[in-house]
Parts: sequence; C-alpha cells; structure tokens
Amino acid sequence: MKSNSILIAVICGLIAAVLFLSPMTLGGMGLVMSSFTALPLFIAVLGFGTTVGIISCVVAAGMVAVFMGVLGGLSVLLATLAPAIWIGHSVGLSRNDGGENGEIGSEEWFPLSQVLFRLAIISAAIVITIGYLTAYSEQWAIDEAIAMMSQVAQMQNQAGDSSIVITPADVEARAKDVASLIPIMMPVSILLLMVLNLRLAERFARRRNWMLRPRDDLPSSVNMPPMAAGIFLVAAVIAAITTNQIGMVAQVVAGAFGGAFALVGLATIHFITRGLAARPFLLPVVYVVLLFSRFIAPVFAVLGVAECLFRVRARFAAPPKST
Repeated sequence: MKSNSILIAVICGLIAAVLFLSPMTLGGMGLVMSSFTALPLFIAVLGFGTTVGIISCVVAAGMVAVFMGVLGGLSVLLATLAPAIWIGHSVGLSRNDGGENGEIGSEEWFPLSQVLFRLAIISAAIVITIGYLTAYSEQWAIDEAIAMMSQVAQMQNQAGDSSIVITPADVEARAKDVASLIPIMMPVSILLLMVLNLRLAERFARRRNWMLRPRDDLPSSVNMPPMAAGIFLVAAVIAAITTNQIGMVAQVVAGAFGGAFALVGLATIHFITRGLAARPFLLPVVYVVLLFSRFIAPVFAVLGVAECLFRVRARFAAPPKST
C-alpha cells in the first residue's frame, strides 16, 4: 500500500469522526453535518479499495471512542462505519471472465441491484437493533410525540389567532399519526442518507479520477433482486394485519424495502421518459410531488416492484443514455 493511500485513509477517518461528533458543539447544524459521517469512508473505499476504507473506519471509531467512550465508538462503528465499508466494498467488487483464445476478458462488476438490496437490509437491521436496545414501543413514541407537540401547540396558541386553538385532543391525534409513521420512516431515512452519501462519494471520487468502478447507467441498472419483492410483500402484509412487536418489525422491513423499491421506481421513470420533450419539466414535478406528498411514495414502490418482477423498462425501446 502506498504511503499516500494511508494518509488519505487517516484523513478520511478523522473527517468522519469530526462529522459524527459535530452535534456536540454545533447543535442543529452539527446534526445535519453528522448525516454525512459515512461520506469520507465511501470516498476512501470507492477510490482506494477496501483496505484503505477499513483503516479509515478504525481511525474514525477510535477518535469517537476518545471523546464518547468505548461504547460510543462501538455504536458508530456498528451503525454507520462498518455498513459503509461493506457497501463500498460491494460496489468495488468485480471479476474477470478470463476471455477466450488468449484475449483479455471483460470485467463484470457487482450489480447495483445487490448493492441496493444490501442497503435495504442494513437500514432495517439498524432500526431494529436501535429499537431493541432502547426498548422502543408505540406508546413510548406517542408519549414523546405528545410532549414535544404540546410545547409547539402552546407556543402557537399564545402567538396565533385566538379563534384557532390547538386542543389536547388535536395534539394526541397528531402524535398518534406521527408515532405510527416512525417504524416506516426511520429505515427509509437511513436508506436515503446512505444512498445520498454513496452517490456524493462516487461523484467526488470520479471527478478526482480515483473511482475504480466504471460509470453505471443508473436509470437502466438500478433494480432489486426478485427475492426482495417477496420480502417486501410479506412484510407489508404482516405489518397490515399485526399490531404487536412482530408487526412493528414488519413495518421496519417494509419501510426499508419499500424505500428501495421507490428508488427503483424513480429510476424506471428516468428511463422511460428519455427522449420525451417534456422530460425537463416532468422530472422536477415528479420530485416535488414525491417530496411533499407521503401518499405518492407507495406508488413509486409499486412501480419498482413491477419493474423487478415484470421488467417494465424492457418494454420500452432503448433510448439514448441520459441521467
């Protein structure tokens, strides 16, 4: 290993630790910065290989342990750093078919469908583990939401129109609605953050000519394996008919895999709109609606499942490549 690779590994590890620890000194801005803890590790492993990524992982976990103790270092290692290395390692996996008659064989890279599948598994596993360690329950989530929303309601009642009063019954109803979404939205949030970090790392590493993997055509290659559709559908059914702890775990799994399938659905939309004159206007509308309406995401998840099982994109002529 070259000395500059070791230096980059150490730097990336230190940056990851600083990002994770930033809420301790920067408050709300630090919370935003901590969302990108995995970014330096992705850059290290995508640009310089798994060994460099592991060194960055060890450095980051060690620095966090210095400030937050061994338990803090172990927590960030298991919840963020190690998953980032595993996913980055998966993206960098390749094999050569060996060629024939002395010719140089073609390189085959680990499929993005399997990368996204692993991301969904990691997202669900992190949330389930956190829930187990914190003894999470729906009633606890409702109580916490009521306490937080009651303070907001009190400030709004004091500063707002006296004819519009938020009652305790309104607060309780909204709190129950929020609490019911937590098991679904937490794995989705983790999944999207990891995908965002991975994408940013890929673009940075490619711009610096560090990227080992060739550029993928994302609209045509983002997918999930057929097995994932079965897991998603079974989890969704169990979550719909069961309200106990098993049902809550099923909600987490359905949320993680539903988020992954929604990304497949978005990729499908990107693919089938290629060549359309209205595409520059259509795609922004799609993202705005997806951002502000929680009811449209399941539609994209269904489209993603349809693509996974029935190859929707294959029914369209292959248009010119575009992102």
